[in-house]
Amino acid sequence: MVFGFNKVPSVDASDVENLISNGHILIDVREDDEWEAGHHREATHISMGTIEENLSKFTKSNDYIIVCRSGARSSRVSNYLLSKDFNVSNLDGGMKALFNFSNNIINSKGSTGQII
Repeated sequence: MVFGFNKVPSVDASDVENLISNGHILIDVREDDEWEAGHHREATHISMGTIEENLSKFTKSNDYIIVCRSGARSSRVSNYLLSKDFNVSNLDGGMKALFNFSNNIINSKGSTGQII
């Protein structure tokens, strides 16, 4: 799998809750330990290294927001998914930014999460 570095659409962390309520799907591409420490309760976890083998979980009719810790990994994944003709945007600033705008960040036990 090759991850390019072209310009990808992005969304602001302040818009994520509204986008999710309007049907966008949040995909968290961080590693397991990062996910367990804190993730959005509506997110689906597909780590960056497993995106290619999980392409069947994506449909071309859905809109996706891709997130990692700060936005770098998710930008690469977004670029890859765009090359496969999926409707994706990168979450600008990643989970670090989203943490400031959302009350829906939980850990694997359902308590308030943290971003590591």
